[in-house]
Amino acid sequence: MGDDVELRQNSTAGRPLWLTPLNAGLLLTLLFIASRALNLWFWLQPAANFVANDVSYYSFYTWCLDAGLAEGNAECVGADARLGIMAEYPLPAQWLLQVVYWLADGFEDYFQWFAGLMLLLDAVVAASLFRRHNARGALVWIVFTGACGPIMYFRFDLVPAALVAWACMLLVARPYVAGALVAAGAAVKLWPAILALPLAAPHPLRHGAGRARLIGFLAAGLVLGMSSLIVGGWTRSISPLVWQSERGLQMESVPATPLMFLRTFTDSDAWPVFLSEWNALELQGPGVGLLLQISSVLMMGWVVLTAVLSWRLVRHFRSQSPALLEAILLVLLASVLATIVANKTLSPQYILWLGGPLAVLVMSRSSDSLRVPLRLASALLIIVAGLTQYTYPWGTFGIMGMPNGSPLETSMLILRNLLLAGTTIQVSVLAWRATAASERTSRDASRRSGRPHP
Repeated sequence: MGDDVELRQNSTAGRPLWLTPLNAGLLLTLLFIASRALNLWFWLQPAANFVANDVSYYSFYTWCLDAGLAEGNAECVGADARLGIMAEYPLPAQWLLQVVYWLADGFEDYFQWFAGLMLLLDAVVAASLFRRHNARGALVWIVFTGACGPIMYFRFDLVPAALVAWACMLLVARPYVAGALVAAGAAVKLWPAILALPLAAPHPLRHGAGRARLIGFLAAGLVLGMSSLIVGGWTRSISPLVWQSERGLQMESVPATPLMFLRTFTDSDAWPVFLSEWNALELQGPGVGLLLQISSVLMMGWVVLTAVLSWRLVRHFRSQSPALLEAILLVLLASVLATIVANKTLSPQYILWLGGPLAVLVMSRSSDSLRVPLRLASALLIIVAGLTQYTYPWGTFGIMGMPNGSPLETSMLILRNLLLAGTTIQVSVLAWRATAASERTSRDASRRSGRPHP
């Protein structure tokens, strides 16, 4: 009872008297409404409304699955004859898009249903992050995703971002569910799969939260994977990997940054931008092959980084360690940052993936030493989100201008990429330090507190 009183007193220490939980909730609600209304206004501007084009892509190809193939539509038949309809997406993602089609009762109202459901999902995640005595997570989510712009309502990347956010929130309270949510995120968009490594800490083979999260991940992953295999077959099940492997160097990606600089700030016309058959704006010209190889090396580095940090979690922590949750969340955030930076593709909606781990880490921070570094990382990532919105849709035509891009728009892209890479290094260092906490450190802390070490 005394500990509960002390916790409530500590949670309200330093907070203005007028900022009660009710007032905080109202202020967050107003901020959510205002920021989303602003993004709606942004989308309505002629220079930005093409950001919603992907929803038309979704609706057309779900119509293909519903009626177009049966009617012999040439485009539908051609797509199906290659890798399959919407082959770049895992089958569970396709099923999700079909559910929206059924709810909309056809393609006429598909746009409204899709955007409306994404807005609802955004609001539910923000509400889930709100805590009576700790509104920081909800605040970070609202500001960060708001800075990403209207694209969040016209791509389905918000779905895996939300699933990972909920998994981060439930790491301790509902470990089986947390693991299953990460598996569901991986079934919709492949990148969350590697997050199973840090989620298995501290003891994946012993009874505890780590093993529960691993079991939840494997069970849900097996069900979803077998369902995809049974329904779509092997070729369709691996088509997202084939699609990804065939893609070239996307102009927005971090590995493409040197060529984007040369393309804009020299007189050379050696690096044209083109819309590839993989529906991406890619670069051609000298050095592209080398940078693709560098990207492949960086991707391997991302896997190694996540594996090493996860091993350090297993090696240095016990389930009872108060610093474990914070360390896991730092590893999760570092891993998501690393996959975005290393990737040869960096579509603007990928930045949304960072929202969940960042918001939950801010909400769950317990170490005083992390206060300033985490504020810095949060500020940098919010700036990254805002710059990403500027580069797409507002600056897209300037960046891809022929034969050389616009200096202002390209400079904003380069600045975004530099900040993203710098924040990745900063968070990775924080994760490395957090996973250095040894059992001896825990014993020493227990001895100083007068409590027995578990």
